[in-house]
Amino acid sequence: MSFPILGILLHAIGALAAGICFTPQHKIRNWTYESFWFWMSLSSWFLLPILGSLIFIPDLSGVLAAAPRDAMWKSLGYGAAYGFGGMAFGFAIRYVGYSLTYALAVGLSAVLGFFLTPLIQGTLGKITSSAGGNAVLTGVGVGFIGIILCGLAGRRKEMETKASGSDPHSTFNPAIGIPLCVLAGVLSALYSLALGSADPIAEIALGKGANPELVMNVRFLFASTGAFLSTLPITLWQLSKKGSLTELAGAGAHGMPGTSMNIFWGCLAGLLWYLQFIFYGMGHNRMDTLAVASWPLHMIMLILFSTLVAIIRREWSDCSPGTKRFISVAISVLVLAVLVIGYGNHLNQAPSSH
Repeated sequence: MSFPILGILLHAIGALAAGICFTPQHKIRNWTYESFWFWMSLSSWFLLPILGSLIFIPDLSGVLAAAPRDAMWKSLGYGAAYGFGGMAFGFAIRYVGYSLTYALAVGLSAVLGFFLTPLIQGTLGKITSSAGGNAVLTGVGVGFIGIILCGLAGRRKEMETKASGSDPHSTFNPAIGIPLCVLAGVLSALYSLALGSADPIAEIALGKGANPELVMNVRFLFASTGAFLSTLPITLWQLSKKGSLTELAGAGAHGMPGTSMNIFWGCLAGLLWYLQFIFYGMGHNRMDTLAVASWPLHMIMLILFSTLVAIIRREWSDCSPGTKRFISVAISVLVLAVLVIGYGNHLNQAPSSH
């Protein structure tokens, strides 16, 4: 038996890509957020999955012709729900802030993402009856605590920032924000089901010679397209309401001069989002019989790396010493959760035949 170091490292690369995928947003100039979101979602959820499938899936037309229609529709439908979850996530940030939204929504998504697939497939009892499965379950619980601690530390940071007078007009409203976080967490967890529902399609692709490392592209073809199609009408409606549809061609907001680099930054953000799940798929293939742990592991590491990126960007530099200690403890708990989940997978591996 071996500790799944490579699987965890691949998940880490994917989580790092997810943790930094919104950083190109800081580079856009004279653009509304919806225009950035349009190009990010178009590239990550629609264009790149199609391109990746055309390049990396042999006989794609034959795969699609042989694929079960119910698997296609299930993956598309769960993906559409995930798209709505992403929008709820964005709205929640307005009312409870960035940190609490990430903690509540991603924490809930990590836990639900672990339970939903085996619950639907009827394999949850088998997982929880093994030592490895119970260790992974413990790791998920530790990770959930770490995510909540990160959220509380982040909330302390936000309160200290507001107390300094830099944000006098607070829109903090937990009565609206927390239900939105719950909705975002539940719907976001469905993306793991969207990917899992495409298993029969991926099996057909593998049978036609697809590389197991890149077969995730055919899953994206339905899961991510569902997310794009569910959010596209609302994005276009928001842009139309603001009179900003011309921004999609590179024009600036409110009659100001635009820059073609805005489209580049939006597409780069989409590429980073897409890459997170390419590496997610590679790591997933190396998590042995407890691959169900991939989703919570990815979510936990996403929070870990997004927090570390914020620290590197000196977003925590003006916090009080107590808040800095708080976030240090939270990061330590997240690292512990990753190690416990990895150890659970190690316990569950079949003895080597070599």
